[in-house]
Amino acid sequence: SMVQWALSATRMHSHALSSLFEGQRLACTKCHKCGRFCASGAEPFFIEEIKLNLSRSEGGWFGQLGQLSQLGSWLSGGQASPPTNLPLKDLLREENPAPEGYRCPNSKCGQVGSSSCSAQYLRLPSILVLHINRAQADGTRCEIAVNFESTIDLAKLGLVKHFGKPLDRTLSPCPTRYSLRAAVFHRGPTARSGHYFAYVFAESSLPASSSWKGAGAGAGAAWTCLDDERVEHPRSSSRATPMALEASEPENGAKVVLLFYQRDEQPADAAAATTAAKLKEQQQQQQANSK
Repeated sequence: SMVQWALSATRMHSHALSSLFEGQRLACTKCHKCGRFCASGAEPFFIEEIKLNLSRSEGGWFGQLGQLSQLGSWLSGGQASPPTNLPLKDLLREENPAPEGYRCPNSKCGQVGSSSCSAQYLRLPSILVLHINRAQADGTRCEIAVNFESTIDLAKLGLVKHFGKPLDRTLSPCPTRYSLRAAVFHRGPTARSGHYFAYVFAESSLPASSSWKGAGAGAGAAWTCLDDERVEHPRSSSRATPMALEASEPENGAKVVLLFYQRDEQPADAAAATTAAKLKEQQQQQQANSK
């Protein structure tokens, strides 16, 4: 992983940008016939793509997803209609099939089409960017809503690979919890046309209404909608937050396409409390040993 990190052609050239968005992902491949499991790469990344695809020609992709079995069932004719929404946590955790034609390298197996790929994060970026790719092969847009939350913890989702402690891009210990700071939406009939606007969570000089104030935020922190020259604090419950907007929009309405999660750094007072607790424990241990 160290060699790939140093020599990868996908590394960002800007130090300022890489310090914000760059991380490293460990890719693994598993054969479901013989059980062979191996690491297949540790490439740097700065955008994590989550592809939504309802093409029947690619229905097998969804058929292999455990938590998304309802979608696979619909594609195979088991349900009258597709699901209306999919949890972001499930989309992040699910495995993808290995590339078409991939053969298990186990000499005693050699099965084609029985392997899947999964990924865990070796180096956690300061800002995790998730691209919800809704583009379909025919130019249409996948209309399924994504159920995302204001916070995600990559460790609790089983998405962090580490050897003692989770690490950031500089290999320093870091938290695994992220908070949503911005979301970009697309409104339009196809993936090739339409209009984009954004929600940004930031400090505001205006008083924050409890209906759209961010959880745990300061008195002046709020969600702000930026739509061309219009900048406003949405007050209706269906538009108060990006989560509410995604859940309330009808088919062919606004759908989220980009999510920006910022890693929660340990507050200075919490770090000081932890250090004080460790010092106290060491003093108690020394006193016990001297008796």
